[in-house]
Amino acid sequence: MLIWNPGKLTKDGKALLAKAQAGKCAIQITKAQSGSGSYTSSEDISQRTALKTVKQTFPISNKVINTDSALVLKITMENSTLTAGYDITEFGVFASDPDKGEILYSIATASTSDYMPAYNGVVPSVINMSYYLEVANASTVTIKSVGALALQSDLEALEARVTAVESDALRGYGARRKVGASSTTWERVGAAVGLVAKAAVGNGTVQNDFMASVYPYNSVKPCNVAEDMSVNAYLGDADFQWDGSNGDVMLEVPQVYTARYFETDSDGVKWEYRWVAAGPVGRCHLDHAFTDGDRQSEKIYIPIFPGSLNTEGTKLESKAGVFPAHNKTRAQFRTLCTAKGDKWCLDDVWTMHMLDTLFIVMFASTNAQSILGAGRTEFPEDGTKGLALQERTGNYITVEKTYGNRFAVGQGISIGAGLWSQSLAADRRVTKIEDSSEVENAVCVYFDGDPVAIKTTSVLWSSLQPTGATIDMASPNGRIEGKTNGMSAIRFLWIEDWFGNMWQFRDGDNIKNWQHYYCNKRGSYADKVYEGDYFKVGYEAAKANGYVKEFGYDPEWPEIEICTDATGSSGTYFPDYYYQAEGGELVISGADVAHGSFAGPFSRACNGGSGYSIWYIGGRTLGRK
Repeated sequence: MLIWNPGKLTKDGKALLAKAQAGKCAIQITKAQSGSGSYTSSEDISQRTALKTVKQTFPISNKVINTDSALVLKITMENSTLTAGYDITEFGVFASDPDKGEILYSIATASTSDYMPAYNGVVPSVINMSYYLEVANASTVTIKSVGALALQSDLEALEARVTAVESDALRGYGARRKVGASSTTWERVGAAVGLVAKAAVGNGTVQNDFMASVYPYNSVKPCNVAEDMSVNAYLGDADFQWDGSNGDVMLEVPQVYTARYFETDSDGVKWEYRWVAAGPVGRCHLDHAFTDGDRQSEKIYIPIFPGSLNTEGTKLESKAGVFPAHNKTRAQFRTLCTAKGDKWCLDDVWTMHMLDTLFIVMFASTNAQSILGAGRTEFPEDGTKGLALQERTGNYITVEKTYGNRFAVGQGISIGAGLWSQSLAADRRVTKIEDSSEVENAVCVYFDGDPVAIKTTSVLWSSLQPTGATIDMASPNGRIEGKTNGMSAIRFLWIEDWFGNMWQFRDGDNIKNWQHYYCNKRGSYADKVYEGDYFKVGYEAAKANGYVKEFGYDPEWPEIEICTDATGSSGTYFPDYYYQAEGGELVISGADVAHGSFAGPFSRACNGGSGYSIWYIGGRTLGRK
């Protein structure tokens, strides 16, 4: 396998970059070369003006803008004209200098070489290269690519999309519902007709045709991701770790095409459609979770766990076995995410909308609590029954028996001077529950950490729960076998607590007097901004609380789901709750440990201000390539 050492700008390359930064020229990439030259570990390759032993020259197939000052070149190395094989040990990218002509701009040497064989006259050998390059302004770089080959991966993707277009399922995999019909069940359409999708309870396996054979469901992968967005390991690899020790635990999602629209049939019946496809078939477009202004992401990395703080408390991470971060504003969570680098941001409304469509198409339903499980939404919280029945300093609290027995070993609790106060103990784990030998009809709930001075005014209650409850599940969709359904963590596409446990801040959406303003440029995310890169959605949100009956529709941004009618119920339409207020400025989603039937992926709270910070709201860190 060919593995490269980091590429370096040559002396001539640095000089050209300086000219470009000074506005004296633009950078034009002319070609790439590979060779078999030998290098010592102490050799300064930046002084090279040519490869040592040139073997092949290649055009540049494509470029992908990575940042304002960097891009990724796509090069197809193939052997159709090669008469003698060689070991690939060096690689160079060339550019045009207005003063010197063509120069070696950047060079890399192989830490592990690979053999390029001579052409056998039958099947060419192909190596697809992605070469990271530093430039002055990525958007102004030109590529001299006359005669460039299409990447093998591009051809395969095109072939797959043509096949999809020519198939009976012209618009991919879909689901539809009659507008105004109260049922949460949707009708499968397109290639989804006849497919079976089940969610698991516990560690068993179930039939799910989407996960087995339908793109993108069969192509999403849990993985460990480094801060530079390189993948350290995938689930199933020996070095994959749920605890974050090998990188953030993320779900790698390749580009997805989706559609949401309304259509009236020949009988005058109006339908809402949702579609998922591998390419731009029918009315599907590249989902805006993958667009960032005029840029596209080849892949995005969705956090599998609610965000938690690193050891220094300076960055947000996704890992198992810890309590989620909370008591911070959306802006503070945003800063914790971007501290990891410009490829990271706070998870946003675009990811939220995409996952909603993926769920609807997979399960042909909007009732996620019925299909996946209630989620961690029914944990015990009571300011009266949770009062301590004895005063003591120690690691247990004595409470009324029926209330105390609702708790579970391993769950998270807090204790304070009243319900939802964490003044005495925050984010502790229950270690044992046993009947009290001193107080009749009472139990002692033991917890970890330092001893606590318990008073009879102290209240035991359930706060946010630790991450990692679902890691032993065999199925990517379903719930664990917890004490009760409402105390059992759920996962969708491996994403734990997709709803429940904590409300989640969503970035990219600012609200002003029920009018939502969206942004599709992650670097522009900010609070209280309603112009510039933020645009006005084409309708106002509902001005009353209630269960979601209808989401609005903006044909220019069809995937956006903002509640416009909240007169539904817990078992109809989109059976999750919507909160609003005239002063609401941002959106949170999913609901927390005690929201019961109000919770779900379509549950949105749009009633908080930008300074909102409380124990039940957290955030997640999102990565992009």
